[in-house]
Amino acid sequence: MTLDDDVGRLARTRPFSLLPREAVQLIAFACEKRRLKAGDTLFLAGENADFGYFVHSGAIALLADGAKPGGERRVGAGALIGESALYAQTARRVGARAAEDAVVMPIPRETFRRVLAEFPAGAERIRAELAHRTHLLVDGLEAARVKSFEGPAALRPRAAQ
Repeated sequence: MTLDDDVGRLARTRPFSLLPREAVQLIAFACEKRRLKAGDTLFLAGENADFGYFVHSGAIALLADGAKPGGERRVGAGALIGESALYAQTARRVGARAAEDAVVMPIPRETFRRVLAEFPAGAERIRAELAHRTHLLVDGLEAARVKSFEGPAALRPRAAQ
């Protein structure tokens, strides 16, 4: 696979799709791919997350601690695992292992930050997108909170007559 192929694949995935092509080229050039055999562990739940992982090929199984067998979620080529690790120090909420032979590209937070510093307009687009997603999340949580207080109509107190 060529650098242009890598850039094309990354450029179709958020947040890289919000960056100019030159920024995506820097990321693709700076990050080395890692090959995994089926069953290899990529990371464990609870570990510090200093990297996002772009899946080039194969499938990665994501599994929460204590999940029942078969309770995993699979992601394949084109997926970005651990996007939040690109922005801030965090811990892995789930573990990840190769569900089949796979190729991933670890993207260090520091590399991502350096690229954003070189492309401030792209960084602003990402910031705006994150703000929008945060507002949607907060609005959804607020709607759920309001709904939980409303409860079923049969349980609501009747208005005074």
